[in-house]
Amino acid sequence: MKRSQVREKISTAAEEAAAEHGYEVVEVEITNKQPIRVIVTVFNKEGTDIDVCADISRSINDRIGDELDALFKDKYTLEVQSPGLDRPIRTVDDYRRNLGNKVEVHLYKKINNQKEYIGILTDYDDDTVDIRDENGTIVTFDSKSISLMRQVIEF
Repeated sequence: MKRSQVREKISTAAEEAAAEHGYEVVEVEITNKQPIRVIVTVFNKEGTDIDVCADISRSINDRIGDELDALFKDKYTLEVQSPGLDRPIRTVDDYRRNLGNKVEVHLYKKINNQKEYIGILTDYDDDTVDIRDENGTIVTFDSKSISLMRQVIEF
């Protein structure tokens, strides 16, 4: 089985298992190092509960565990985790999940003599991202000009 087929099979099982618990899959990663790690990152707006991660892991295992055992010759671990608060915001789905949140934006090149911005993520589409800075000004960025965006963590 090709690696893309393996990822698709795991993604499908993970999406079904996560949806049963009101979560969505953010990412599926398969490492190359031994033992192989299958890492499923899940998201829920109210936060990620470790017990739910364990339930999702068991549900994935119930769906395709035997196939994974055979494919990876029992030399793998299946991990279900939260995206983490400092995870980079990269995709349209990440933008959707962070809409209304305070974010920091780092740019490849300066705009208005600045390379770093902090504000509330107010809008996005396939090509642009809008934030409202502390002055209430909406700043629009071309998605390709962003080197890093992540949620601002305030305590």
